[in-house]
Amino acid sequence: MSRRPTYPRTWCRAALWLTTSRLAYGTAPYGGFALARDAGWTLRTASPSWAAVWRNHPETQHALKAIVLPRPWRGTSDPIWRSLLGQRLYEFGISTDKPDPWLLRQAEREVYARLAPPWTKMMAGPYE
Repeated sequence: MSRRPTYPRTWCRAALWLTTSRLAYGTAPYGGFALARDAGWTLRTASPSWAAVWRNHPETQHALKAIVLPRPWRGTSDPIWRSLLGQRLYEFGISTDKPDPWLLRQAEREVYARLAPPWTKMMAGPYE
């Protein structure tokens, strides 16, 4: 019976460092940044494709104490992007507040639109 180590492996740390960049906490005055920092977590941003890869590995993010989000497309003060951050904080037990479901749907749609070719966003039309 093999035991999983309680610390993140070196290659996980290297993958995090190579595929993401640190999000500066001072970029916007938002409570989510302070919650993450006070709990000992770091916020990392990545391209939409790498963010999707990291999204599927919450146990690794938990071991690294790093929350990986897609790069903010309209800045960190964008309420849609903040809903993604709020969801991750809620998923990891850092926050007890659930994000607005409508904003979260919009945020996930934005992420998927960035993963797809540019013309798919034009075909999809405005979000309702």
